[in-house]
This record gives sequence, structure tokens and C-alpha cells, in this order.
Amino acid sequence: MILTKYQVDIAITGGDIITMDPDFPLYENGLILVKGHDILYCGKKLESSEYNAAKIISANGSVILPPFFNQHTHPSISLFRGLGADLKLMEWLERVIWPLEKQFCHPDFVYLGTQLSLAEMILNGTGAAAIMDFHCSSVGDAFIDAGIRGFIGEAIFDGPSPSCKNSTEGFAYTEFLLNKFSTEELLDVLLVIHAPFTSSPETYSLAAKKAREWNIISTSHVAETHRELKWSMDKFGKTPVELLENAGIFEDEFVLVHGVHLINNDIEILSRNEIPVIHNPHSNMILGSGICPVPELLRKGVKVGIGTDSAASNNNLSMLREMQTAARLHKVSQLNASELPADQVLKMATSIGYSNYGKSEIGKLKKGWKADLQIIDLTKVHNTPYYNVASALAYSAHPEDINTLIVNGELIMEDRNLLTLDLPLIMKEVRKTAEKISKFMTKQHIS
Repeated sequence: MILTKYQVDIAITGGDIITMDPDFPLYENGLILVKGHDILYCGKKLESSEYNAAKIISANGSVILPPFFNQHTHPSISLFRGLGADLKLMEWLERVIWPLEKQFCHPDFVYLGTQLSLAEMILNGTGAAAIMDFHCSSVGDAFIDAGIRGFIGEAIFDGPSPSCKNSTEGFAYTEFLLNKFSTEELLDVLLVIHAPFTSSPETYSLAAKKAREWNIISTSHVAETHRELKWSMDKFGKTPVELLENAGIFEDEFVLVHGVHLINNDIEILSRNEIPVIHNPHSNMILGSGICPVPELLRKGVKVGIGTDSAASNNNLSMLREMQTAARLHKVSQLNASELPADQVLKMATSIGYSNYGKSEIGKLKKGWKADLQIIDLTKVHNTPYYNVASALAYSAHPEDINTLIVNGELIMEDRNLLTLDLPLIMKEVRKTAEKISKFMTKQHIS
């Protein structure tokens, strides 16, 4: 193929390109040309005389693929990382997280915690994240400063939260976010209801109307624990999924988070309504919540993505580790080595995620699509030799192998150096905040 000589911003040369495009899945020793926010060329390597690049990045010995999409997390509570270890979900929330949020969760705290999470996610090749948090105006500001894509939503409760007195204020805050970030290309606002056990069916019905009015995606924790399932059956005679279907929130775009405790009819409902499910294996394992029935969901045509949940319940925000755990977990739970093969979990962590959140021009590497990509070095001893790229990523690679991240045509990390965040300053401020948290916990006898 002969091209007219192009003037481009970035040329990425060499390396194997995993496009996530079924028509052209892999280019060995390929080339990507980036101009502005878009991919101008993606394919076989060309002679350097055919283009001029302001910056050239060599990817020899590496793979190039779309960034990971962390499809569910709570960034501010990275500042509570590891607290309340070895507790079940409701004990963890009621004894540790909610008292700490009541004391510390203010806009500056949220901004700092989000910065900490974004630094960790960028170092782990994450180019987009879907957020449930409080004071999400500060979350959005932190995403803008970091330069990665955010799908942000204020967690709405019927009762008080750290940022709102009730659900009415929560809906108003969501509308405020829509207005504030309406012109930000990298930010989308979600309508987020916390969970069926903190929000009534009437709140979910109102959320359905609001999401339709605002033309945005809604999302919620659903069926995370057996306790939630029992509570819902005892109070309403319905599962959480049945409850939400009756509330009407599945009639438009909705993303269900967790989906650990699903009965057969629940899976039929999700399939019929084309509701994607976000799998959070590490958090569900650490909190003893259970295992999402991913193979059964996939067999019914339900799209399944992957998220880390928070660093407070997971202890890390590495999508590579999350993807690798998902691949292993379902093989052993099903006693079937064929479950969740490497190429499937890779799609779940990348292109399927963008599709789950309504983005049709991100998540693949092809001409005309947004220039979002990561570069992962596969030359280290633990990856050598490798014969199949997807297998190497799903079973061998380490997070530290991820060395470059580009989002919307902008370099965010190069050679594992963060280019948009001041990590030493963030770490200094986090340590100060951690001292205050420790003193408060000792004084209040929180453990």
C-alpha cells in the first residue's frame, strides 16, 4: 500500500498490534500513525519515507492494544485501601467504610483519592474508568487533569450520603454534573443508584425516567451478596433483578454491576433486556460475596465486562490482574479449562467494555477511531518465549510490563513515567491523609 507522505503527531513502529477488530485482528511488526485525536493509519509497517512524525515510539518486542477499561470502581476510597480486611460486605460497609466516609469524604478528599486511583490505573494501562462515588464534581476535575476517559456518576441513596441529604438531592447533583461537564470530550455522566437495599423501587422508577430524559446510561450494584438476595425475597417476594425489571429501569440503557447471586430467571431477564454485567472477581472474592456466573451469562448472550471495584475492597486497581483472575476463577469453578479463554477475557477488559457504555468509536485500533492505546513489553523473562499474544497477556504478563499509554492522541504515560500527574506530590498528600485516618480510627475504635 502506497500512501501520500503524511505529517503526523505520533508514529508507533514495530510490535504486534492487537486491533480487537475481527476483520484484521493482528498485525505483526506493524505501524500506527496518530494525528490529533485519531488513528490515521493502522496496519503493516511502511517505509519511514512515507510519513513524517513529530514523535516516534519504538514498540519492538511489545504488543500494542486498546487500553484497559475499568468498568466499575470507586476512586476516592483508595485512601481506605485495605481497611476492614476479612469482613463481609455489610460488616465492611457498616463498621468501617461508611463511618470513615461520613468523617472524611469531602471534595478535596475525593479529588486526592481519585488522583491516587488514576495514577495507579494509568500505570496499569487503564485508559477509561466507570465511576460510582460522592462529590463527583471533584472526580471529574481529577479525570480532566489526568487526561483519561471517565464515566462518572454520583451514588444516589434514599437516605443521606456524604454529598447529598436524600435521593432528590442526588438526582439534582447528577443534573449539575451533566451541565458542568457537557463540553468535556473525555467525560460522560452516568445516573448511578447505589443498590436495591439502599434505594427503593420508586427511586429506580424515577431513575429510569430521568435517564431517559437526560439520555444517559444508568447503573447500579445489583445482586452482590446472598444477604441482598434473601432481603429482597423476604421483603418483596422478588429477586433484586426482578425488582429492577418491574421498576422499568431495564427499558433503556442500564449496566448491572456484580450480579453474583443470580437465579435462572434473572439471567433470562438480563438476556431479554440486553443488560450487560460487570464482573468484579477480586472484590467479590475478598469480601466473600461469591462468584458471578459469567459462563452462564455468556451462554445466554449477556455481554460481560470487568471492573476492579475499589482499592478499599480489592487492594489494587490492576485490570491485567483482574482479567487474569477472571480467566482462572471460572476454569476452576466450572472444572473446565475451556471456560473464559484468553481472547475472551481480553475483549471483556477492552472492547466489550466500551460497547457496554455506549462508545462505538473506542476500543479497537483502526483507521478513523480514537487514538487510545497501550504498549506492553513482552521481552522480559516471565514472558519468554511467547507464541500467542492473548495467552501471554492472560496468563504471563505482569502489570509492570505496561510502559506506554495514549488517550485521545495524548501521551499519558511513557516508559512508565506519568506525564499528567505529579506522583511524588500525590503520595506526600496521601500519607498526610492516612495519618489523620489512622488517628480517627484509633479514637473511634474502628478496626
